[in-house]
Amino acid sequence: MRNMPEKVCLVIPCYNEAKRLDFKKFRECGENLFLLFVNDGSTDNTVEIVKNNLKRNMYILNFKNNAGKGEAVRQGVRYLKTLPIFDEINWFGYWDADLATPLDEAEGFFSYAKIFHPDADAIFGSRIRRLGSDIKRSFKRHLFGRLFASVVSLVFKINIYDSQCGAKLFKKELLDKCFAEPFISKWIFDVEIILRMKQQKIVEYPLRKWEDKTGGHLRVCSVAVKTVIDLVRLRNKYLNKD
Repeated sequence: MRNMPEKVCLVIPCYNEAKRLDFKKFRECGENLFLLFVNDGSTDNTVEIVKNNLKRNMYILNFKNNAGKGEAVRQGVRYLKTLPIFDEINWFGYWDADLATPLDEAEGFFSYAKIFHPDADAIFGSRIRRLGSDIKRSFKRHLFGRLFASVVSLVFKINIYDSQCGAKLFKKELLDKCFAEPFISKWIFDVEIILRMKQQKIVEYPLRKWEDKTGGHLRVCSVAVKTVIDLVRLRNKYLNKD
């Protein structure tokens, strides 16, 4: 992986990821990419694996209790302010621990934005199936994702194709605006981030490669009811908020 055109720190939320963490790939990141692993109360040996593989550009934040992905990401982002590299970085973001989105796609985020949206405040990965891409996603998850995106667009008037992809980058100036306040939902905190960014420019980067990894903790059917409830709560809080 070549050096990033910008200095970036990615928050990597981890919950029982011992069997899926691939540090061979994490170690391939260039000198401008920093990684903060957030152990979200794992009950396996995730924290030991991370600690044993930390390199010069990697950090760890360890929590004893599980708080959910959204809060792990939020606390990780807040923790960036305490790191020695915080003054150096221009962007931050979060990335799935299983590298469903390969790390080298981060370079693509910036290349795409530089050409098409140089004024972007945030760049979100988007799992759009198109000629030339390699998007491996189960039919059930794809169907649920399209349904969810349609509902979000209809209810919140947000023109977005894929709000839930776990690869997102933000300008450093947005840290407090997007992550200071706890999220309403553990499951769809990505939508709440978008609602907090109504005045900023978000662009979607069509990923070249994404793979639905096995062994994940999210079960579509089990969170469907919770998702509907959280959508109502988000609507009540943000729909009429300018």
